[in-house]
Amino acid sequence: MSQKSTVSQKSTVSQKSTVSRNGDTDVVGAEARKELRRILLGIGLRENELLEPLVAELRYRGCRPRRAWRLANEFIQQQVADEFNRLTGKASAPMKAARISEYESWPGPRGAAAEGSRARAHPRPTLEVLKNLAAIYRTSWDQLVDTADLAHMPGTEVAAYRAVVSRRTTALPAASDTGFPSGLVPFVGRSEQQRMLRERVEAHLSAGGPRVHVVNGLAGVGKTALARWLVETFEDRYPDGVIWEDLHGHTDGRKAREPAGVLEQVLLKIGVAPETIENDTSRRAARWRLEMRDRRSLVVLDNALDSKQVRALLPEARDGFVLITSRHKLTGLTGAMPLQLDAMGPAEAEQLLVELGHLPTNYDVDAARLVLRTAGGLPLAIRLIAGQIAYQGPDLLGTAAAEFTKLADRMRAGPGDGAEDSLPERALDLFSAEGETLSAAFELSYQRLPDPVLRRAVRLLGWFPGTEITAETLAPMVDVPQAQAFGLIRQIFEVGLLDPAEGGPTGQRYRIHDVTRLFARVKADAEDPPTEHPAAVGRLVRQCLLVARQAGVQRPYEAVGGFSAPPAPDPTGATERARDWLNRERELLLGCVSVTGTDPDTGELARLLGAHLSELGHLSDAEGLLFRALDIAKEGGDRLTCCDIYFELGTLYRRACRYETASTAFQEAHDIATALGDSRLIAASLWGFAEVVRTIGDYDRARSAYSDVLGMARQLENPKFEGDALRGLGHMERTGGDRAIAHRCYLDALTIASEIGDRYSLGWSLWGLGSVSRESGRFATARGQLDEAYRIGTEIGDHLLRADCLRGLGHLERDAGDLDAAQEYYADSLEITRRTRDPHGEADVLRALAYIAIRSGGAHWRPCDLLHKSLLLYEGMGIKLADQVRAELTQALDRCRRESVTLPDRVQEDLRRLGFDC
Repeated sequence: MSQKSTVSQKSTVSQKSTVSRNGDTDVVGAEARKELRRILLGIGLRENELLEPLVAELRYRGCRPRRAWRLANEFIQQQVADEFNRLTGKASAPMKAARISEYESWPGPRGAAAEGSRARAHPRPTLEVLKNLAAIYRTSWDQLVDTADLAHMPGTEVAAYRAVVSRRTTALPAASDTGFPSGLVPFVGRSEQQRMLRERVEAHLSAGGPRVHVVNGLAGVGKTALARWLVETFEDRYPDGVIWEDLHGHTDGRKAREPAGVLEQVLLKIGVAPETIENDTSRRAARWRLEMRDRRSLVVLDNALDSKQVRALLPEARDGFVLITSRHKLTGLTGAMPLQLDAMGPAEAEQLLVELGHLPTNYDVDAARLVLRTAGGLPLAIRLIAGQIAYQGPDLLGTAAAEFTKLADRMRAGPGDGAEDSLPERALDLFSAEGETLSAAFELSYQRLPDPVLRRAVRLLGWFPGTEITAETLAPMVDVPQAQAFGLIRQIFEVGLLDPAEGGPTGQRYRIHDVTRLFARVKADAEDPPTEHPAAVGRLVRQCLLVARQAGVQRPYEAVGGFSAPPAPDPTGATERARDWLNRERELLLGCVSVTGTDPDTGELARLLGAHLSELGHLSDAEGLLFRALDIAKEGGDRLTCCDIYFELGTLYRRACRYETASTAFQEAHDIATALGDSRLIAASLWGFAEVVRTIGDYDRARSAYSDVLGMARQLENPKFEGDALRGLGHMERTGGDRAIAHRCYLDALTIASEIGDRYSLGWSLWGLGSVSRESGRFATARGQLDEAYRIGTEIGDHLLRADCLRGLGHLERDAGDLDAAQEYYADSLEITRRTRDPHGEADVLRALAYIAIRSGGAHWRPCDLLHKSLLLYEGMGIKLADQVRAELTQALDRCRRESVTLPDRVQEDLRRLGFDC
């Protein structure tokens, strides 16, 4: 925006505003912004919370949105241009400060739209530009757009704006999923460890001191509590947030988490699109390091097993601080700073007991110290006893000391007495302190529970397959109504055997400490029959299965046509609630599947949960669940279920672009379906196979498979199968056959889709018709068909359809001679393909961009770079088109040699790795 128009707009705010030397008016200049920050900080906002309020104030004072966000971040235009170039890596055509200024002014002053020429004078910030600016300004791209922009933006971008705003405004508010365990118990003591950690954090913040620190010590010593204190004390110094991951290195009954699964979860937590997360652990680790490189975050890796488990999880963020807790000394982490956490000293332990037990000034010191000696100085044990004292009064202190003395005497009793063989004492001897163990603390809390049902509920905590529990999930374990379970779990919490966690929509959640779980397990072994454990977990599995069945997971013959069909109408909201519950209790469900046997209920739960997580992009967990379900189905001889699972695995691998593995899975499903004689499953698996081999370019096998599916569909009188097969044949004929036949196939598929209301098939049939129309020179018809297909893709959330439509529109502009418009469409398509991990689509767009670069004229190395990237993707997927692209790249290199064009060192190195002589 020009200075003249800026002053004109802001005169309504203050008639006395003037323009400063840097072009800003007084009301938005540096001094004005400094005053705004002072006011906002004065009301209690932290530095990392100022952005949005500052932007709102600057907008109120007349700033357009892109300028307001830049000023709120205190960036000058050159800084933005430099960061933009670093973000995009575009060394050939770097962003300049002047262009940032033009983007901030576009489409020109109010009223310029009517004049036309002035509105066109400034270059338009494309959707890709807006998204890059949003990343720099730490916001979303739709926040950089106002109504003046919308009046001049292309229809596709306006539709994208509507979709973004709709998703944001209709989504239910959700708590931040950092994994940080809430702590309602005050942190007491550990002054020396607090001092050491405080010094380390300050050294890191001020002088770049060591960024990885390891707190180690035995179970129950307070490692997690110390880490929680660190987060609560310093989280405001790390504006990019806290990430807390429990690695289950020493969680009883749980396998330590694999680095690949943890990396998937942390990438999802920081907002990485699930479709873009690679399957390989090393690639996930590299992506994690890249995403965290410029973030100032506080990362806690709690309960680590060993150095190997955490090595891939360490972000290479110079400004980030990493704290690891473990029972082991992680000597394999080079450069990490250790901090040994031992049992509390007598003074701090007594301070903790006094504060948590609400003891009066005249408390029985001798009794308190006996209790503390029995607790071994472990904060967990002290908290348990203190909870009892606070609940029942200070007189309990003397009683507890007397009972501890008796328990200690029994534990030291000779063999003839039999007390030495007590399972709780033997198991908890791991946490001994001078002959006195934690079993006394746990035993006292347990024996004081008021009734047998409550004690049984505590024992069953030892078998609970998750780390967090609710009344809803406790109820089937104990086999009581949920209303009764609410009372039970509250009582268990009040006596200190559960820690509070973040609440959910169905009530309070509680965290089970590993020492509590161990004690509960050994009590269960001692007091319950052997059948109690499998019966309790079996009831929990059946309850989880009831919910999973409501989540709407489809059978293969119901889902043919795409990755997932649009959901059926759900007027009661039961399906959505079930899906939310599966997401919320994912850890519990994974635990259920891992600890139970090979009964059909477990197999069905694993299959349904695997299919659900596959749709959400949790591909690592989904793959493990589906193989677990497959093993159970094979053991039970359930071939029909095996067929379903192979189909789901084929779909998962197709999502992950592992096409060879997907082809094998669909073939397995087809073989089983053929043996069963199930025509619907035969057609479904054959269609999945055809889609995969078409993607890699094996057109003969794809055409044959589509033809077989078409014949079976007509025999079955199944219009959905018929439409999907016709659409596939249309793809085949359009790619390497007869356009007239392709047009007929697409038109017939379109008719069927319209009749049965299949929006997915309708969109892709229109895309096919638009592609045929363009290739036949009917540009106006093609544009209408592709625009309509794009609109449908936006409505049903089909990212692949949207990307292909944009690429088709780019081809249309290219064929019409408007290379700039074509490049804009290609850029938008490329953004979608990369975000949704569509390597085939990405390779196609890169190849198209190389063609544009060649057509644009001039001696340049850019076509070689684009074709190299395209070739790398094609060959990585086993796409047959790679041979043709390799020939095109050879021609482009020959052109560079003839015209004496020097390729950048990076491009030369990349080409040499592909076997080219540079």
